[in-house]
Amino acid sequence: MTSSRPTQALDLHLALGLSVRPDRPLERQLALGSSIHPAILHVDTTRQTGGETLRCPSTRAQPLVSYPPPTSAVGCYTGTTIDGRYRIDGVLGEGGMGVVYLARHLAIDKKVAIKILRAEFARRAETKARFRQEARAASSIENPHIVDVSDFGSLPDGSTYLVMEHLEGIPLSRLTKDEKPVALDRAIAIARQIADGLADVHDRGIVHRDLKPDNIFLVKEGEQEDFVKILDFGIAKVLESTEARVTCAGSLFGTPSYMSPEQAAGMPVDARTDVYAVGIIMYELASGRVPFSADTLMGILTQHLYRKPLPLRDLVGESSVSAGLDAIITKALSKAPEQRYQSMRELSADLAAVAEGRTPDAAIEMAFRQESPRPSESPLKEMAAPIPATPRPRPRTPWSLYAGGAAILVACGLVLGVLVQGSRSYAATGDGAMPPPGETVAPLPEQVVFSVEPLDAHVFQRGIDLGAGPFLFQVPAGHPMVLEVRREGYKTRRVTLDGSQTRLGVKLLASDPPSRTR
Repeated sequence: MTSSRPTQALDLHLALGLSVRPDRPLERQLALGSSIHPAILHVDTTRQTGGETLRCPSTRAQPLVSYPPPTSAVGCYTGTTIDGRYRIDGVLGEGGMGVVYLARHLAIDKKVAIKILRAEFARRAETKARFRQEARAASSIENPHIVDVSDFGSLPDGSTYLVMEHLEGIPLSRLTKDEKPVALDRAIAIARQIADGLADVHDRGIVHRDLKPDNIFLVKEGEQEDFVKILDFGIAKVLESTEARVTCAGSLFGTPSYMSPEQAAGMPVDARTDVYAVGIIMYELASGRVPFSADTLMGILTQHLYRKPLPLRDLVGESSVSAGLDAIITKALSKAPEQRYQSMRELSADLAAVAEGRTPDAAIEMAFRQESPRPSESPLKEMAAPIPATPRPRPRTPWSLYAGGAAILVACGLVLGVLVQGSRSYAATGDGAMPPPGETVAPLPEQVVFSVEPLDAHVFQRGIDLGAGPFLFQVPAGHPMVLEVRREGYKTRRVTLDGSQTRLGVKLLASDPPSRTR
């Protein structure tokens, strides 16, 4: 080896924008033990970006040494041709795992989008194989709301790329950047398309795990302005086996503001994690803000785990959000996965009901949850108890234990005395005694779920406005309840609840338009 070779290789190494770490042998970093041909490794492209000079390999460069491009040199693939078919024309966007480029398929002269992953994510053969499998699965989903993936490959520097359809439109995050609510009809239509697209994805066993407005694109399809395209699904699942790391966008296998409780806790996830994320997106569309925010990552994750979101109708007003949509979002944001929608098709069906002015199933279910005891919503059944932040109290002395035991015995004696005395008094007076044979016991009140259409119609009882439904009424046997359902522009309807039906829905008919006399 000549003495000039290390110097020449070092100059080339630095010219390509690659860093040199002082804690590693220089020869190993420069890969001097492998074949290097400096004659074909040269730099002919220099661009200024924010005062920083980025030096990128030209289209004629054929590096034989695997080095990922420097993270600061976004766009260094611009001007190159990948696999002799895709010419990179510019940068479309940058994410934590890589860069999305605008490219052109030279053979058919068609615009495409190419996402090039950083080499650190494609370094392991197992990860690359799993990514290829996910890419194949994604390309096989025949749903118009899923971005089409048409090709997959590897680059000489060790990176991996995906070829996708080029979309002309805006990300959903553009609608919420001003923190203003989106028109409800528009928000519901967008949410329905998201649910319909993810239903097919979940059928193939793929969980997105990073749903957020930035990964949802709105394009024009025919006459439809807000046609949904879902991007980047399956990527987070591939990265499950790698070590935890925070990406440049501040995401830890997902974006904190849209993580489900079980995802934030590091527990196994399934399709219901995506349901939770869609609930967050719907909440943001309806209110202009996400339900949980904090200055730190752990602050956001803690709220996902333990805090309930501020009721949507309290935040924006009852007149701005219907009771049906509020119930749908509340159910999707349940802490426990088993209390959410169990599939995207269930969610889509409820959204369709609200869009058509019908009562969604979630409205009735949420009314039952408010009135009846329910299991704990905590998703942390398998997690160990947290370590207390304050020192544990000192162990009690034997005398304190003896005093506590004596107090318990005295309390038990008092309770036993009350029970014995109560049983004697009941036996003496006959109150509370079992009824004689043949005598019937008064039945308990029946619970009746009462819903109305349209959803904003008000229910009245004895002239008192009970508000918009749905309701859970307690109807005593033999005491029917008479209600009136009213709404402007509809015929008032009187309904009697006698407890014979546990669920009753009433639909008002539109009033006849006033006749015009000539």
